[in-house]
Amino acid sequence: MKIAILHDWLNHKRGGAENVLFELAEMYPKADIFTLVYNPPKFDDKLGHRIIKTSGLQYFPAFIKKRPKLLLPFIRRAVGGLKLDGYDLVISSSTAWVKNANIKKGTRHVCYCYSPARMLWDSWPKYMLDMNLNPISRFYIVNLASSLRLWDYYQSQKAVEFIAISGFISDRIKKFYGQPSKVIYPPVDISKMAAVNTRNRQEYFLVLSVMSKYKNIELAIEAFIANGLKLVVAGDGPDLVRLKKLASSHPNISFEGRVSADQKSQLMREAKGFIFCNIEDFGITMVESIASGTAVLALRGGGATEIISDGVTGMFFDKPTEGSLNRAIVRFNKAFSGDYKLNNKYLASKFGRDRFVSQLRGFIDGE
Repeated sequence: MKIAILHDWLNHKRGGAENVLFELAEMYPKADIFTLVYNPPKFDDKLGHRIIKTSGLQYFPAFIKKRPKLLLPFIRRAVGGLKLDGYDLVISSSTAWVKNANIKKGTRHVCYCYSPARMLWDSWPKYMLDMNLNPISRFYIVNLASSLRLWDYYQSQKAVEFIAISGFISDRIKKFYGQPSKVIYPPVDISKMAAVNTRNRQEYFLVLSVMSKYKNIELAIEAFIANGLKLVVAGDGPDLVRLKKLASSHPNISFEGRVSADQKSQLMREAKGFIFCNIEDFGITMVESIASGTAVLALRGGGATEIISDGVTGMFFDKPTEGSLNRAIVRFNKAFSGDYKLNNKYLASKFGRDRFVSQLRGFIDGE
């Protein structure tokens, strides 16, 4: 078969969705890869040997490409301009847009969906409030969002087979598109995380994430300012400067910045607990932490409820407030004390790479 793989952006972010794309590229080594914007220095180590086809957005100035919100007025035309004639199978790896590409009748389209676009379906009013828009800008964005939402809905009614990254996202696909989906969890390199037996457990809690406002890392910082316990924050992103300023006068909170794979593994193995403050569609770092032997303390909801076994591999807090998190930390310290051990043998069968490849191939091959 002639195969095309579509992915929204290969620009500056390199996270869980991009790791799935790398797996898809390995599964289908002869497939052409389409994306709206491609940043060679960021991705050539994984994809430099592949055919990468981009949209017209590739030729926009760099300062605009770094700000996806500025590209919204041009998204529909860019996606519609992707040339997908002659392919037998199109696999879209989509958080938002590329699943809406114009795919010819007779071409099979399988969408591995991370979520229906949040900025269209449930988060755009908050985006507007955060941007503090004037009436003219507000009118323009409301109309743009409405147009994109209709486009997103009607393109999703065409002959597309949805795969959801979690049961949580499967429910969202049904809610917003009215479409069924099969759940196949994304691949996590569990074997590497679990291979190291030494723990050397330390007395710090860990946050490891992209430093973006929606990740709600501010909540963890506020909680540890109040409780005085040690918190290590690892990762980089647009919200890093603000978060550092928030914690600047509190020596119990430290920032590691972007860390290597080995540093990440060590931080996870040696942490007392892993803090997750946002309701996520899945949550690969939670799986990695449990595989490393470190229990997770997470806001209840989303993918966390499909990953954490309460009281066995972690615990939940119920509200995104400093008080709720700190009360949960007290319970967590009692349940997971000293050099505790986790029963995490189920992880590979549920979240491992081999399971992902087998289930996806089975879906595509009709097994």
